[in-house]
Amino acid sequence: MRNIVVRSLTSNDWLRRDCQVTEVIRQADSQSTVTRRCTYHVESRVTVPSIPDTVLWAQSLDPNPPRQVYVTKELDPDTGAEQITYKILGHFYVVQDLDILCIGYRHVLSMGVKALGSVPNA
Repeated sequence: MRNIVVRSLTSNDWLRRDCQVTEVIRQADSQSTVTRRCTYHVESRVTVPSIPDTVLWAQSLDPNPPRQVYVTKELDPDTGAEQITYKILGHFYVVQDLDILCIGYRHVLSMGVKALGSVPNA
């Protein structure tokens, strides 16, 4: 059996967007759960006088740190359940009319597997 849940949230001020898709797959004696989550947040906004000024503005930026990647893996020795999570954090810029928006993002991919039946002690 496969069950997919989609959730999409936008803040009242439109500065934050959160999308999540969770998929649960049940097979004979195990259950797999895969969750994908993307969060975007407007961190700052700068208004420039004209479109050609966006190039000058971009050249004046300090170099930003590269995106950050985190990988974690968990194993429950009692139940045999495994969970692995990938997180990517970073930001990018969007030019909209005369506004330059700095968008921070977080992408998370989480996968887990657990046994549904009893697990014999080894």
